[in-house]
Amino acid sequence: MRHAQSVSRREAVRSLGLMAAGLAASACAPLRILTGSYPDEFKHRPDVVDRALRAFVSTVIPGADPDAADLTRAYTDPHYPFARYAAFFASDLTRRAHDRFGEHAFDRLTINQRTAVIRDGLEADGTTRKLYQGAIYLAQIAFYGGIYDDDAGCPLIDFPGRYRGDAVTYEHAHHFLPRALTPGGNHA
Repeated sequence: MRHAQSVSRREAVRSLGLMAAGLAASACAPLRILTGSYPDEFKHRPDVVDRALRAFVSTVIPGADPDAADLTRAYTDPHYPFARYAAFFASDLTRRAHDRFGEHAFDRLTINQRTAVIRDGLEADGTTRKLYQGAIYLAQIAFYGGIYDDDAGCPLIDFPGRYRGDAVTYEHAHHFLPRALTPGGNHA
């Protein structure tokens, strides 16, 4: 019967450290977010993050102007929780773009390629899926709700933007509104 070799505590800790580092580098999204194991370029270069986010918004919002000043502001606004994840999200878009199409920048992909990358994110693990869904909802709320631009709208879906003080009317209102009441409270 052979006896097991003894391993020093130092060797065991070093081996565990190497295993943990390997897991952190390739693990699921929550661990990568917590450990900050995504490229430093996204942590220190807001312009790189902004380009990826602009391409994302112009993909999920038809007709959005990718050069609009406040297009991605909601993603980095500290009043919204997504700001903590914006850099990671941009890096994930770019990583998926590279893995799927060999492109090192998400914003250089065609609209169909960007759509495929976003679909990949929506079909990934639960945390990544929630991150992508949240990013889409935030884009829709910021753009259509006019968080930063009350005059925003979307001509592709015939949405004019905010209410501008004109009379509110509905075509054929008599079909869905109740019958008018007389001053005495009786139906006309």
